Amino acid sequence: MSRGPGRVEQAIEAAFTGSPEDAFSVAELGALAYPGLNRVEKRRRVAILRAADKVVRRLWWTGRTSERPGGAVIYFNLLNVRSYALGHMRRGLVNASVPMDQLLKLMEPPQFGDPWRSRNQWDQMQPGGAWWFHVEMNKAQKAGDLAEVERLRAELHASENQRLAAKYPEANGGHDV
Repeated sequence: MSRGPGRVEQAIEAAFTGSPEDAFSVAELGALAYPGLNRVEKRRRVAILRAADKVVRRLWWTGRTSERPGGAVIYFNLLNVRSYALGHMRRGLVNASVPMDQLLKLMEPPQFGDPWRSRNQWDQMQPGGAWWFHVEMNKAQKAGDLAEVERLRAELHASENQRLAAKYPEANGGHDV
């Protein structure tokens, strides 16, 4: 018979609810769940993964495996666009090794002359951006509004098709959309 959430699960839930705009790796959750440890061993990583899997279902978070070798799991909030963006950026192959302060700069409005401008994700987070649409669909799904989910999905597809047609006019036979 279960006695409720354990110490590790409580620490993870506190981290998720206390920082809904952040994204966490298993190592970061390990430092919170097991304070004072220099290194989180495999048995503790397994405990963190099991506990986090229980918490993500309750709080509308998710854990996704990184595209980098080693495949660290990154946890992020499906209902918060900043957390969603940070999670996707941290798990992606291109930005996974970028320091956290630089990742945060990539989420700000792009500045002229910025050498990282091509990696900037500001537009994805704004209303009408792909990540904004995904978060809004998650919010509608949580509310049980399936019609709104489908409307947002159709709007996202139309927006992406228009963006791609503008970027690659030769694929459209040279015709304007």
